[in-house]
Amino acid sequence: MTGGVITVGIARFAYTPMLPEMVEEIGLTETVAGFLAAANYAGYLCGALLISFMHNLQLKIKLYRYGLIAAVATTLCMAATTNEWLWYLLRYVSGLSSAAGILLGGGLLMLWLRHNHAKAELGIFFSSLGIGIVLTAITAQLIKIEYSWDQQWLIYGLFALILIIPVLLWFPDFAKSTIGTQHTAHKEAQSLPSKQFFLTLQSAYFCAGFGYVVTATFLIAIVELLPGMRGLGWAVWLVVGVAAAPGCWLWDIYVRKVGLWSSLFQAYILNMVSTALLLFDPSATVVFISAVLYGFSFIGIVSMTLSMVGRLYPENASRAMSHLTFSYGLAQVIAPALVGIIAEKSGSFTDGLIITVIVMLVGITLLMRAVALLKSGNRELLI
Repeated sequence: MTGGVITVGIARFAYTPMLPEMVEEIGLTETVAGFLAAANYAGYLCGALLISFMHNLQLKIKLYRYGLIAAVATTLCMAATTNEWLWYLLRYVSGLSSAAGILLGGGLLMLWLRHNHAKAELGIFFSSLGIGIVLTAITAQLIKIEYSWDQQWLIYGLFALILIIPVLLWFPDFAKSTIGTQHTAHKEAQSLPSKQFFLTLQSAYFCAGFGYVVTATFLIAIVELLPGMRGLGWAVWLVVGVAAAPGCWLWDIYVRKVGLWSSLFQAYILNMVSTALLLFDPSATVVFISAVLYGFSFIGIVSMTLSMVGRLYPENASRAMSHLTFSYGLAQVIAPALVGIIAEKSGSFTDGLIITVIVMLVGITLLMRAVALLKSGNRELLI
């Protein structure tokens, strides 16, 4: 779980509360802000693609550790330059580290859970994203007055450096167990869903990625532009993290009661509603409600979707997760760049939010289609 805090919670999410500081102190434009986010997700996308071709367990373990180190290094190095192209490179490498932390880390955890006859649920693992958001939100508020933007990046990097120590020290030794042997030699006798099902699910997950990244990138900037909300962006971001941190295991509990697909469908709807609320009533109360719904829903979508494909494709969970995440990452490259350009030209995030709501509606429709395809294959829906 700590690996997720480092590679995503800090290396990725520190950028969101930092955005207003960088805009104010060095004149960062909405377009550059969007492209920096896109560069990060381009790295995540490439990392997902690379992982999809990996089969060797020891290589995955090695790259997971390298990913942790890269997350720390790129966070620290953001303070060392104001060159946009170097920033793009650093955010790209940071994205690679996020893929290692989430996809390799999640796949390795699924493997360990199955080996130890535990429930194959990733709720606690993905709570690291919410914890990272809480950490960056609180830190942002504590350090924004006394420290400049570059010093703030250094502080985040030092946090990550401290957190990496227990991860590297207490990482399970797969080589001394039978896990590695089972991973390479054992193949479970389980039929796989159709290719059409997987492509439909990928498309739905693309839409979820679009819905996630627009808010993740621009939420604080949007809040700071609202009447009476200036200075409250960090608090809204904190609420997102507080909702996300327990959201994963709460969704796991909910899945046991109503089923995975019904839960996933509801999470998509909540995510769409969280964006729509910012359009219809941008009052302080509604903005905080939107933040709760967003944090709770996006983390549930990621956790439930990746847990589900890990169970459907147990032979190589990391590979299945990375294939699916490719579409999620593609949306994360396209959406912030597109919305950033639109916002800079129009002077408002309204059009970008409208596009996001439409994309999420498409995603809900595709998810319903995926369920129908799975039913037609006579597969158990309560995976």
